[in-house]
Amino acid sequence: MKKIAIGIVSLLFCIGMLTGCGNSAGSSEDAAGVKMYLTISSADTFRQTIIDAADKCAKDAGAELTVKDAEGSLESQLAHIKEAVDGGYDVILCNPVDTDTALQLQLAAGDLPIVFFNSCPSDDRLEAGKYVFVGSNEAEAGGYQAEYILDKYKDQDEINVAILKGEKTHSATVGRTNSLKKALNASGKKINYVFEDYANWSTDTAKQYFELLLKTGQRVDAVACNNDDMALGIVEACEENNISFDSLPIIGVDATEKGCQSVADGKMAFTIYQSGAGQGEYLIKAAARLAKGQSLEGMEYLSEDQKYVWVPFEKVDKSNVSQYQ
Repeated sequence: MKKIAIGIVSLLFCIGMLTGCGNSAGSSEDAAGVKMYLTISSADTFRQTIIDAADKCAKDAGAELTVKDAEGSLESQLAHIKEAVDGGYDVILCNPVDTDTALQLQLAAGDLPIVFFNSCPSDDRLEAGKYVFVGSNEAEAGGYQAEYILDKYKDQDEINVAILKGEKTHSATVGRTNSLKKALNASGKKINYVFEDYANWSTDTAKQYFELLLKTGQRVDAVACNNDDMALGIVEACEENNISFDSLPIIGVDATEKGCQSVADGKMAFTIYQSGAGQGEYLIKAAARLAKGQSLEGMEYLSEDQKYVWVPFEKVDKSNVSQYQ
C-alpha cells in the first residue's frame, strides 16, 4: 500500500460551532476540551479515510486530536502512548501495530481508556467501558466474497480460487480469509485453493505473486483479495497478460476510490464497502464517551457485550458502484 504522510493534527472547535457527526451541544458525543491521541500502525489508503473522518468529527465535537504514525514500529507506538500519558490526554485511539501486544499497550496507557480500531485485539483483551473496538465485522466481508464466487459459479461443481491476504497478524486478514474459506468449504462444491499467500495489502506484491501463479499454468476461476489495493495489483497483471476480466472475477474489500473506479470500468468484479468515514465518526463518538467515563450503551451498532461498535459492510458491484463514487 502506498504510504501517506501523516503529521500531527490538532483540531479544536468551540462548543457553539458544533455541526455534523450526529452531534448536538450537550449530547453524549459532545467532546469540548477532550484531548484525544491517535496512534496508527502505518498509513495507507483506507486508514487515511478513517483519519480524515476522525479529524472532522473531532473538530465538530470540540475535541483536540493528535495523530501520529508508528510506521510499523511497536517501539514507536509505545512511545506514542507514553507521550499521551505524559501529555495529559484523556483517551487513546489505537490501530495496533500487532494485536498480540494489546496487553502491553494497555499497561503502557495506565488508567487511560483505549478505543482500538482497524485491527482488533482478541476478545479477552477488550473490556466494556475501558477497552473497546470500533470497526466492521470481518467475517461479514469474507462471507460476501464467498457468496459472490458461489453465485458466479453456481453451475460448477469445482472452483479454483486464489487468495491474496493482508498482514499476517492483522485481524482483518484472519477474519476475512477464514470466513471466506469457511463459506466456500461449506458449499458442497470442491474448492481448490490454487494460491494463497500474504501480499501485505500491497498492490505491487499482489501483482508479483499473481504473475508467479500464471507461470504455473494452473487454472484460476476467481481471485479473492483481502483489500482493494491487492485486487488492483491483480488487475494490472491481467492487463499486461491479456487476461479477460469477464473470465476471471477479481474481488476486493474496502470500496476505495480506485477500487470503485475499477469496478465501474468493468475490471474488478466486486468489492465490499467498508465505511472508513463511518468508522472514523464512531471512533470519535466512542472515545468521547470513554474519556468522560460514560457508557457506550445506546450507541448505534454497539454489540450486546458493549465491547464492539460494528459499522456494517455493504456489497458493491457494477450495478450500484456509482453510489459509492
